[in-house]
Amino acid sequence: MRFKTAVASSDMENVDTHFGRCRSFVIAEVDDEDGSYRLSGTRPAAPPCPSCGTLGESDGAIESIAAALSDCEYVITSRIGRWPDSLLSENGIQSVTFGGSISDAIRLMLAERRVRKWRRE
Repeated sequence: MRFKTAVASSDMENVDTHFGRCRSFVIAEVDDEDGSYRLSGTRPAAPPCPSCGTLGESDGAIESIAAALSDCEYVITSRIGRWPDSLLSENGIQSVTFGGSISDAIRLMLAERRVRKWRRE
C-alpha cells in the first residue's frame, strides 16, 4: 500500500525544519510493503509571521496547511507545537518528530506504523 508523507525539509535530504517555520513541505510517496519511497514534489505552506518567524495561531495559517496536506497520512518535522499537532491529528494526519535524513525518518515512521498495526491486531 502506498501513502503520502509530508516532510519539513529545506534541502530535500534532511528533516531540518520546525513545522511553524516551514515554507514548503517535501512530499514523499511511501510503499508500506517494501519501505521504498520517492519524492514526488513540494507543497507550499503559509509564510511565517514576519515579526516572530513562526505561524500565528489565529490567522488560519495552520488550518490552511492541514488542508493542503489532507491527502498525507504523516507529517515529519524537526519540531511541532502542541496546537498544530492536535489540529493535524483531528484531520487524520499523524505527526512524527525527527532530526536527520529523510530516509532514516521514513524508516522510523514505517517501524512505528508497523508496531501500531501489530498492536491493533
